[in-house]
Amino acid sequence: MKKTTALLRGIAHEYRVAILYLLAHDPTWVEDLSRSLGIPPTLVIHHLRAMEKNGWVTKKRVGKHVLYEVRKKAVKELPKLFMATPLWRELFP
Repeated sequence: MKKTTALLRGIAHEYRVAILYLLAHDPTWVEDLSRSLGIPPTLVIHHLRAMEKNGWVTKKRVGKHVLYEVRKKAVKELPKLFMATPLWRELFP
């Protein structure tokens, strides 16, 4: 349960959920995330660092730019929280 709690902490903010949504489409540069969200790059980087710390994203530096992408393993962990419950079996028979 601690692993799941840490994972959820990594996206416990509206900007982080928005970043995760954008990255779920394609790996994206910090500058493009900043433009899409309408927030400064420094704020995007702040949230990406928290997401990276909690296992949600990975980064690749290309020159002075940084490309981020979703860590698929993290996304696969979320359903595990509910899979063994009656609610899951009811929703997904």
